[in-house]
Amino acid sequence: MRAPIVVAAFLFGLGPAHALAACEAPPYHQFDFWIGSWRVTDAHGKLRGHDFVSRRLQGCAIYEEYHDANDPSVGIGMTTYDAGRRRWHQDFMDDTGFFLMLDGSFHNGAMTLEGTDYPNGKPQLNRGTWTRRGDVVEELWQVSVDGGKTWRTKFDGFFHRL
Repeated sequence: MRAPIVVAAFLFGLGPAHALAACEAPPYHQFDFWIGSWRVTDAHGKLRGHDFVSRRLQGCAIYEEYHDANDPSVGIGMTTYDAGRRRWHQDFMDDTGFFLMLDGSFHNGAMTLEGTDYPNGKPQLNRGTWTRRGDVVEELWQVSVDGGKTWRTKFDGFFHRL
């Protein structure tokens, strides 16, 4: 798998060390606290699902596979640090046809990503914030239908390592 990366690096005038170390800079590791296998609960301990989060693509991407506990729904996400924009980016989709592109940053120990989807053709802002709380990661998901004036919580999940 490394051979195509090395060949591409040489085609663009980069040495193999640069190609293999491209995603080892500190910003690429800001979201490492979320990597792992998780049992996801609500604030009362009720099971909401299971999440499997791993590094992929030579450490350049974080891959998520979320399995909902209440229905057979599965969602996947691919998250990476975009060094050119100095921003994090995530594409998330599920087996219902839902798709969301998010951008954001790591600040004060939390990763916050925001994006817009269009239920019923109307814009809805989404904001997800992942915060490490000891051995647990909290994901607070909020939505706004009034351009960010008011927000309601759509999901508040607590990720416990398996």
